[in-house]
Amino acid sequence: MRLLFLIAVVATFAIAGAQAQGVGFRDIHVESDGERLVTALWYPTEAATGQTAVGPFTMDASRGAPLGNGQYGLVLLSHGTGGGRLNHRDTAIRLAERGYIVAAPEHAGDSWRDGRYSGTSANWRRRPRQLGAVLDRLLGDTKFGPRIDDERIGAVGHSAGGYSVLALIGGRADLSVLAHHCTRHRAEDPQFCAYGRPGGHDDLTMPDLTDRRVRAVVAVAPVGALFGEGAFSGVKVPAQIHRLGADRVLRAPWHAENIAALLGDYAHLVVHPDAHHFAFITPFPPTMADEVGAAGRDPEGFERRVFLAEIDEQILRFFDDALPVP
Repeated sequence: MRLLFLIAVVATFAIAGAQAQGVGFRDIHVESDGERLVTALWYPTEAATGQTAVGPFTMDASRGAPLGNGQYGLVLLSHGTGGGRLNHRDTAIRLAERGYIVAAPEHAGDSWRDGRYSGTSANWRRRPRQLGAVLDRLLGDTKFGPRIDDERIGAVGHSAGGYSVLALIGGRADLSVLAHHCTRHRAEDPQFCAYGRPGGHDDLTMPDLTDRRVRAVVAVAPVGALFGEGAFSGVKVPAQIHRLGADRVLRAPWHAENIAALLGDYAHLVVHPDAHHFAFITPFPPTMADEVGAAGRDPEGFERRVFLAEIDEQILRFFDDALPVP
């Protein structure tokens, strides 16, 4: 018995010694549909965590630190329309601290600096393909590829990013459903239905965008009004769906609730009664809050950092359960 105890103690210390001590950060470039995506990576490192500044944003991560020596799960992170790769940096850091590599592309054609495809049918096709390209790039990378456990790949998306990660698990958008929704419910869902660009949905054909390498997803305030009956037929991938109760951009019951109902037993619906649509975005520096408008402001009495601590912990628990370490 004493020998077994000593073996267990030694094994425990060996495992602890192999764990990463901090969070690293770097940008990489990914090619998709002939365009270059700047993609942020956060990852476990055995170096101590420092601070990194990217433009006006400062975060607790060490730029260029070496990737740790363990085997890690991978989480793709998809921002919403008009967002950027650093939108959800606090969530990414929490995931990296828990032992995940996190990859957040800046979606070409649907970001703060490039809105060419925003509000068009092309955008709904391009976004999931861009996430797949990031996954291809990382799995083929000589440094990161060997460290990724390809049985533990997940994705998180916010708003249009929520749609994007659901498409990866087999959610089939139907743009005629979207058109029907905005014909019938434009007055009740006005901000979403104003998003479409005139003439931007001439091509209603949607390909199968499934990527079977993705084993679990989290969709926060996801676009859901383009999913109709049978959209998730045959999908058997767990999805945590977050409805933000004070969301005035994507209004109930046509988005998060619609997705949860269509996914059935594979959906885990979480409701945050007081959270607004942009609450999942890491707070902007005070000097930027007015410049970015609604995304940078919170209603009086709402504490975004408190909300983020809560939802991040729910996301971490979900991935730890859905993508367990062998």
